[in-house]
Amino acid sequence: LAAGSPAGAPSGAGKEEAAAAPAPARFAWSHDDAYCARRATDKNKNTIISIYELPSMQLLDKKSLKADGAVDFQWSPTANVLAYWAPEQGNTPARVTIVEIPSRKELRQKNLVNVSDCTIYWHPDGHYLCVRVLRHTKSKKTTFTSLELFRVNERLVPVEMMEMKADVLAFAWEPNGGHRFAVVHAGDAGKKEVAFYSMLSVDGKKSELTHLFTLENRHCNHLFWSPMGSYVVLAGLGDGFDGSLEFYDADNKWGKQAEHYRATQLAWDPSGRIVATSVVQPLEGTFYKFQMDNGYKLWTFQGHNFHDSSYENMYQLTWRPRPKSLLDPNQKKTIVKNLRKYERKFAHDDKMKDMDRQRELTSEKRAARRAYRDLLHRRKQTFYFDTADLRVRMRNGFDADDDAHYIVSSKTIDVLVSTKEELL
Repeated sequence: LAAGSPAGAPSGAGKEEAAAAPAPARFAWSHDDAYCARRATDKNKNTIISIYELPSMQLLDKKSLKADGAVDFQWSPTANVLAYWAPEQGNTPARVTIVEIPSRKELRQKNLVNVSDCTIYWHPDGHYLCVRVLRHTKSKKTTFTSLELFRVNERLVPVEMMEMKADVLAFAWEPNGGHRFAVVHAGDAGKKEVAFYSMLSVDGKKSELTHLFTLENRHCNHLFWSPMGSYVVLAGLGDGFDGSLEFYDADNKWGKQAEHYRATQLAWDPSGRIVATSVVQPLEGTFYKFQMDNGYKLWTFQGHNFHDSSYENMYQLTWRPRPKSLLDPNQKKTIVKNLRKYERKFAHDDKMKDMDRQRELTSEKRAARRAYRDLLHRRKQTFYFDTADLRVRMRNGFDADDDAHYIVSSKTIDVLVSTKEELL
């Protein structure tokens, strides 16, 4: 059991970067729950990573993984592969290490110099690993950022380094089979820029780091990709930002701007259709200066706000997890490829739902109208029967309602609509 602040809790002023980066792990489960890892120290005060097997909870091979000075470690989200980084110690440079479990085989190690801090970001599908490295000059008076990009599934795990001239505030991989990532970095006049890159070439056939495009003058410090990919929300959360939002379609390069004043948290629902933004207060303490703004808003993935709720006390908002899809990636691609075939059916279903919703809203009016028409029909019939004798006297004894005064004849007319000849 571990104690800590809930995800998305408001941070203090000047802590944009801490809010954008995952917290260093002390305990972490592997993707298949086969192992549990713990960062600790041995008798000699050296840092180790103890890995326990499930369900026995026995130490793997009865010994811990030596990771001298390791500050943070993260499991791959799709494989039993562990990545950790350790700072510089004496004449030993800082390093990033990727280890396979349970063999303990070292897949790759990258030495780094002049390092102040590192943050590990695994791709949701485990294809890539990004390490954001905050570096300093020899004088340690200025800092700059570089991104170390590991191609984990390729032979010898090649690494590409991308140096950023400005400070990087946020980094996020595109999930659901995507090969893109986005970076928020400082721009001109205090504004932020959001740059999009791909780990593949423009034609998608080569493993080549490619710059796609850059969005300038954005007021944001966080990135949130849709679980389905393609859509990303550029958000300005926490102190120093006004809760500005931009729902951006990275495929069609189109976005819609919105705002949730003083928003501190954003979460996509697992289906990628709805976004929840919220203003939450810390669990610790009884006073929160922005308590009047507590609440949440729901948005469509295209940026349409369709629900608001306010609460006097609100601490956290999370979505219910969703089971994994029963479809494999190829089946999903086939569905997306043939989606236009079903547009008419979907449009018809949507229209019928709108009609049902409209009928429900007007049900009372329609019931009153139906009752009035029924009453009018009954009154007309009563009046007609009550005045039958009067009509006969006015017509000199002729009863127009008597069927005996009429001769009914039937006539059939055949009309040729079309002809078709077939050869047998």
